[in-house]
This record gives sequence, structure tokens and C-alpha cells, in this order.
Amino acid sequence: MGIESMKQLNIWITGASSGIGKACALTLAGAGHHVLASARSQDALAELAEEAQGLNGSVSTLPCDVTDVASITRCVEWISDRWTGLDVVIPNAGIGYFDPLENAKIEEWHAMVDVNVTGVLNTLHATLPLLLASKGHVVNIGSLAARQVFPNSGIYCATKHAVLAISESLRTEFKGQLAVTTLNPGAVNTPFIDRTTNDELRANYRPQFDVGMTPEYVAEAALFAVESRGRGIVSELTIRPDTRD
Repeated sequence: MGIESMKQLNIWITGASSGIGKACALTLAGAGHHVLASARSQDALAELAEEAQGLNGSVSTLPCDVTDVASITRCVEWISDRWTGLDVVIPNAGIGYFDPLENAKIEEWHAMVDVNVTGVLNTLHATLPLLLASKGHVVNIGSLAARQVFPNSGIYCATKHAVLAISESLRTEFKGQLAVTTLNPGAVNTPFIDRTTNDELRANYRPQFDVGMTPEYVAEAALFAVESRGRGIVSELTIRPDTRD
């Protein structure tokens, strides 16, 4: 099979205000692609747009709450109005809380399901018609937790198992019509752990995240996946911190 020349792709990324989502937006735009970056924080999106100035591609920003269908619909309408189509969606928005199950707050469980599962479903449901029209690509952000259950994070792990199952469902039902990738990163040095309200666990886990991968490294994996068209499909990619001294 010959390698297709890489065209500029139209890519929508949610949860793009920081961490992996922000790194993906900058990395993909730096490679020449057009990116719509969405998140709830308008201030953070403004900072991202400023950082993206001068890149080979472009970063447009639009506030979005993935738990709100109307908000998702506005983003899809933006895409339809301004782009000729959508090539890639990266439903990156996600949150995690760490706590033993017996001490956990039900509101935190609900929040993880709402963002990590329902938010992904809202994004995919709204974009499927555009992606099928372009024979596009879904890049879901899983986790090592999609393949393993860790103590003090059972519900978070459950949400990431769900993301992997959603990816496999898409791959099964849309074989030959969509490319589907699940990225499963281990610890990444982002503010992710800071959301945890259990002070002891947050303090104990913080060093593991501090020595984790950079979000740019995960973004490079996303870039490799979306630019592999014509060579193959990266269906699932697990990446871990380098623990060598």
C-alpha cells in the first residue's frame, strides 16, 4: 500500500485548556493541521490561542462543556459552518478523583462518569455523521486504567474501561469507514492529580505524576496515530513513563 501525502486535517479536541489536550492542540497545529480547541475555561483558551500564534497550522478556540449537549452542538455547528468537514475528533476531556471506595463522595463518582463517559458519548454522537462522511478518525484518550484496576481509583478505572469499550464498539460497527485509536498513557506530569480532595492520597501520588511523561510526549503519539493514514491504523497504544535512571 502506498503512503498517502498528508493533507491538512481538521481536528476537534475537547478538554484542551491544559495538559494532554493543550499539548495535542499545539503539536497538531505545529504539524500544519487545523485545530478547534474546546474547554470550559475561556481564559485558558485565550492563552492557548496566544501560544499557537505562528504555528504551521491553526488553532481556533470555542468554549464547550462536554456534559451539555447544547454546548457540543454549538461546536459541531461551528465546524460545519467554517470547515469543509471534520477529519479527526479527540474527546480528551476527562477528570479523576482518588479515594478508597468506602470514603468516596458520590458527587465525585457522578462527575467522573458525566465527563469521562457521557462527555465522550456526547462528543462522538454529535460528530459521527461528519466523521463517516470524511472516513475520519476517532482518537479516544484512555489510560493504563483502561486495562488495569488500581486501588483508590476504582470508578476512574471503570470510566476508562468504558472508553476502551466504546472504541472497540466503533471499530466493530464502522470497519472500513472509520479509523479508531485508543491512547492509554500512564502517569503524565499535568495538574490531573490536583483535583483529588483526599489530601493524603494527593500528597502520596503527586511525586508519581511529577516524574511522569510530558503531555507533549502523549501528543506526539496522537500525531503519529492521525498521520498514519495510508500506512496502517494505530488501534491501541499504551505509553508509560521511562523509569530508567
